[in-house]
Amino acid sequence: MQRMRSLFARAGLPLVLVVGLGAEVSAELIQSPGGRAYPDLAGAITGTQQYTYHPSTQTGTLQVTNTPFLLSTGPSTANEVVVQPNADGMRSQVINLKLDPNGRLVSDPGNSYSLYGTVVVDGKTFQGLLLQATPTAFGAKTGAPASFNLDLKVTGGELARTFGPSVYMEFHSGGEGTFDGSFSRSFTTKIDSSNTLGYQSPVPTTVPEPTTFVVFLAGGFGLIVYRHRRRHATFIPDYRPAADEHSVH
Repeated sequence: MQRMRSLFARAGLPLVLVVGLGAEVSAELIQSPGGRAYPDLAGAITGTQQYTYHPSTQTGTLQVTNTPFLLSTGPSTANEVVVQPNADGMRSQVINLKLDPNGRLVSDPGNSYSLYGTVVVDGKTFQGLLLQATPTAFGAKTGAPASFNLDLKVTGGELARTFGPSVYMEFHSGGEGTFDGSFSRSFTTKIDSSNTLGYQSPVPTTVPEPTTFVVFLAGGFGLIVYRHRRRHATFIPDYRPAADEHSVH
């Protein structure tokens, strides 16, 4: 970003994994690709995470929802667009995972990622199911905030070609919740922020939507930027291309 992008890219949310804080957990954070990448979908502060452990099957189900807010397909403000709700009011990212007691991803047909909303890219409107993907790896780290990340294989959606074949996602708790590093018991957290990035996307597309920034001036955008600014500017690791499958230790 130049003006707005600098708020996210220089100091906000993308690729800031607080790996040095808190106790280690069995499902360690997967390797972050690092560096800048587009498309970059930033999520706002309204989100929840619910993990329900089932002792009878020795597995747990993780459900995450949050609000996608800003889609950037390049480094300038001309490449930024606000994600708007669909006609039915839906605007969300939804994740469903099955995990073992150590927090490792268990193969299951219910494992999924879905992005819903409306965006205007190059004057063309995309709406409904914008992105669909299958999780291939999951990692977590306790701390303040707790951090979680995913590797995803893109399977469909209106923006599938824009994001490319694979997506990396990370999300952070807001410091509230009952996650202590254990996946052998249920917990809940509130999602403070998220980033969903396409590291293997085609050449970035221009998104000429400058007038939509009026939306940012309402609804607490300043708070979102402030929290993003606190997060970014730690470390940005070297890029390592992600394979379709990762093993999570």
